[in-house]
Amino acid sequence: MNAAEILDALRALTARERVDFLPLAPDTQPLSPYPPIVKYLHDLKNGSKPESAAEDLLTALCKDLLGFQPTRQVSLQEGFVDFMLPDPMGLPLPLELKPLFKRDAADSVWRHPATPKQHFAQVKKYLRDNEYVVLTDLQTAWFFGARDFYFENAPFAEVPFADFLIRSRETRSVLDAVRRIEDTVENPELEEQFFADLKIWYNEFDKVQWKQPELAAESIILLINKLIFARTIEDYGLVQYRFTQDEYARFTKLWEPKGAHRVIPKFLAVFEEFFDEYYDTEIFSARIWDRLEQSPANLQKFSEKLNFVLGVNPWDQAFSRGIVHYNYRRIDEDIFGKSYEMFLASNRKDEGIYYTPAGITGPMADSLVNSLAGKIVDDICAAVGSQKCDFAAADKLMAQLAEIRVADTACGSGGFLIKVLRAFWRHYRRIEAASAWVAKMLKPDNGEMFLAELPPNVEAALDFRRRHGFDNRRVLAIKTVEQHLRCRNIGTIERNVATLRLCRAIIGFAGQDLQYQKLVGRTKALPDFANVFGQNETDNQKRRLAVNHNDYCRAGNRVLKDISSRY
Repeated sequence: MNAAEILDALRALTARERVDFLPLAPDTQPLSPYPPIVKYLHDLKNGSKPESAAEDLLTALCKDLLGFQPTRQVSLQEGFVDFMLPDPMGLPLPLELKPLFKRDAADSVWRHPATPKQHFAQVKKYLRDNEYVVLTDLQTAWFFGARDFYFENAPFAEVPFADFLIRSRETRSVLDAVRRIEDTVENPELEEQFFADLKIWYNEFDKVQWKQPELAAESIILLINKLIFARTIEDYGLVQYRFTQDEYARFTKLWEPKGAHRVIPKFLAVFEEFFDEYYDTEIFSARIWDRLEQSPANLQKFSEKLNFVLGVNPWDQAFSRGIVHYNYRRIDEDIFGKSYEMFLASNRKDEGIYYTPAGITGPMADSLVNSLAGKIVDDICAAVGSQKCDFAAADKLMAQLAEIRVADTACGSGGFLIKVLRAFWRHYRRIEAASAWVAKMLKPDNGEMFLAELPPNVEAALDFRRRHGFDNRRVLAIKTVEQHLRCRNIGTIERNVATLRLCRAIIGFAGQDLQYQKLVGRTKALPDFANVFGQNETDNQKRRLAVNHNDYCRAGNRVLKDISSRY
């Protein structure tokens, strides 16, 4: 049977209220066209334990549809979970299975759908050490996340189990399928919630003593950004889940008997060094330990505040969320940027820092970038297409494209530049798509080609894609930022926030190309933000920025006029 037929058989089974075992007759229809379902039903009829019969069926479905054998009855700290589903993207996914059918009489079985609330205590135990838990009865799948369950006491989503299997087949990853389901769940209160907690985190760290009180605000924002950066990396699966929490718990256990003055430097040293080495940005260039007033009493207070702000014991503080209990994939740029800019504005109104809605900056950025780069990209796409293959002309056009700079001369915390980055990224993806025809020339057996066998146009296309970063989104994202974005008149705090926002966008673009184990040797993970903030500009580049700024103003006037005409 093919996958579609197996899934149809599963849907047919789970839709039945009752299955009767009738005496055989010449015209009797089989119980199911899928043999493992037939075995499942006969096992129930013959008195098998419902849980065991369901486990056998699930194992067969995983093998036939997903290509793996799940591990049964896996020991966790809080008991045994029914299954661990292996995943190429990270840790195995725990799945708790409840029987859908139970024997009612010698000749029939009846459907008894699971009731999720009855199993919440069990789910909560498993979530202490796992990012997600799936609860299913083979008819419905309920999805629970460690970030939300302790606060909402409910699954974040439920879908038909057959649909979950389809999504897992499409993504070739059960974990990615769960993440995609989570990311599509609406949460209209997320923006308000994150903004409120951002203020709480800041106020808690503001109770700590800093060596230079005048730099307290800068140090607090820097610390919060470090933690959010680390959690963003975790939420995209680029380091192992719970990296920050586990490191914090490890050093607390080792050094707490010696006092907080030993815990804090040990934890911060490893935490900051790891991210500084792998994801080299100015966010980790300054060390928080060096900014703290280091009396034992102050370090003890800092330890308490860090514990609270991280939220490492969520069941003890359900009235607020810690940093580790947000899904930073779901906090998109509009939510993140608005929360930060409103927070900065509320604390520094005298400096004129106000949030500009995405409904204005988005169209302005699109209009500006289209006016500057749209025609060049059109010509590049035509040149690299399979019908033309004029890569000499494409290289000249790419050089013209690389000279375009967009500067925000009133940068704030980088909100407009994020929209500009996304607009440029869409244009580069157009070029990537236009030259993707060469991928069809790869040998199907191993995905490789020998240069001696290549036609000249194919070799030129491959060389073009390699040189310009179209085969590695990490490289392409770095080039996009360094070549095109410039920021002016920005304070230290705003620059720190803008750097974090740009990093978050790049992480979203580049995906698994930024997985820390792939950043071998001197591999560059993120851009040189000194370019973005104008430290390396030549006089010619500065003059070009002035031209771009005039284009920006004209684009802004067009967008504002268009918006005004609607009301």
